[in-house]
Amino acid sequence: MLRHLVRKTAGALTSAASTPGFAPYRQMSAAAAGGQVLVHMGGVDSGEIFSVAHKAICKTGGEVKESRSVRLGGRYSQMFLVSNADAQKINDVIKKVCPLIEHLSVVPARQTTKDLKGPYCATSPLVPFVRAVHMELPWKSGIVDEITEFLNVNGVTMTDINEYRAGKDVVLEGFAHLPTGLAEFPQVNESDLLLKLEKLGVKVVQFTKVKGQDPPPGATAQMAA
Repeated sequence: MLRHLVRKTAGALTSAASTPGFAPYRQMSAAAAGGQVLVHMGGVDSGEIFSVAHKAICKTGGEVKESRSVRLGGRYSQMFLVSNADAQKINDVIKKVCPLIEHLSVVPARQTTKDLKGPYCATSPLVPFVRAVHMELPWKSGIVDEITEFLNVNGVTMTDINEYRAGKDVVLEGFAHLPTGLAEFPQVNESDLLLKLEKLGVKVVQFTKVKGQDPPPGATAQMAA
């Protein structure tokens, strides 16, 4: 699963780089202005790019709802989910403040929720099914594939995942979504799931509910205006 995600991300970067003038941005409709966009950028690691890009995006008037940043092998890849976005301004300012950038796309974001406050706000119907996860696996060839496939088979989706080595163990941490019981997977018995993981040799350090957080009073009204 993890290798598939890495290949998919790499493919997206290659596609953006092979299209002159950042075509994914040019294909955006004018209606995207003021909506939610996904900013995807990458290149050779050359300093504190994340904070520079984050600050620049916010100065355009957009609000960063979520972001992901990773550095591997001397390169970086960053994604920003931005609401109240002016795609033209974001595109221009990123290229200005990150002159060494190699890949950039600014595209309309898929709407996974109509709640403007975000998917993890206290009122979101998704919150009861989201878990913060930290697992330690005894290293062996294929262990990550084995555990992530086990979770998938049981209807658990790792929406965000970080993998790194810690001594003789492999650490996986991120967020998991449990099945709601409304689709093809029934709701899972978490106690049984954790027990099965332990029998597979997994040390489950954390598998806890995410506490929904609402924005400050009046923030939603400003976003909707």
